[in-house]
Amino acid sequence: MGNMVSQTKNKIIKSKYGRIVQHGNGLIYFFIQDDLSIDSDSAKEMVEIVTDLDNSGQVRLVIVQGVNVELTFGAQRYFGSTKGFSHLALVIESRLQAEVGQFLITMMRALHSPYEIKLFHDLEQAEAWLLQI
Repeated sequence: MGNMVSQTKNKIIKSKYGRIVQHGNGLIYFFIQDDLSIDSDSAKEMVEIVTDLDNSGQVRLVIVQGVNVELTFGAQRYFGSTKGFSHLALVIESRLQAEVGQFLITMMRALHSPYEIKLFHDLEQAEAWLLQI
């Protein structure tokens, strides 16, 4: 798998939640660290980090989940209703991540989320989807 993230004009932030890269292509990548439990307060902090990088209200975000990442119901609800994003690509690597991701999509639809989310097994496919928008 190639790594489009290694091109020029990147701004990289390291946080307690993982690594955030603002790429010259207009996308923001959030590589979530392993063994992390995310509650609603953590979710708010994560959104603030991203929206501080891009406050356009139209953030196109790629999330690459780590292993053993747990989202509380409060975090899921917050992520599903937060503003400032236009599209979110969730890159998954395991069956459990796929199940959780699909549940999150269903919940976001029920909450009438203001942005579109899709699941991908491949980073390049996620990038291609976001870059054509």
